[in-house]
Amino acid sequence: MVPDPYTLEKMALAHRQHLQREAEHEQMLGALPTHSSHWIRHLAARLGIFLIALGTRLRKLEQYRMSIVVH
Repeated sequence: MVPDPYTLEKMALAHRQHLQREAEHEQMLGALPTHSSHWIRHLAARLGIFLIALGTRLRKLEQYRMSIVVH
C-alpha cells in the first residue's frame, strides 16, 4: 500500500531531520581532539615548564656569580 502524499511528505521530512542530526553528530565528533593531539599538547606543556624552570635556575646562577665578582 502506498501512503498518501501528506504521509510521504512527513516521512521524507522526518528522514531528512534524522540525516541532519547524524551529519551534525559526525561533524561534532570530527571536531574533537584526537588522542595524538592531546599527547602533543601535554608534551608541549611539560617542555614549557621545563624551560621556565631552567631559565629560573640559570638566572639565579648568574646572580650568584655576579655577587661573587662584586665582592
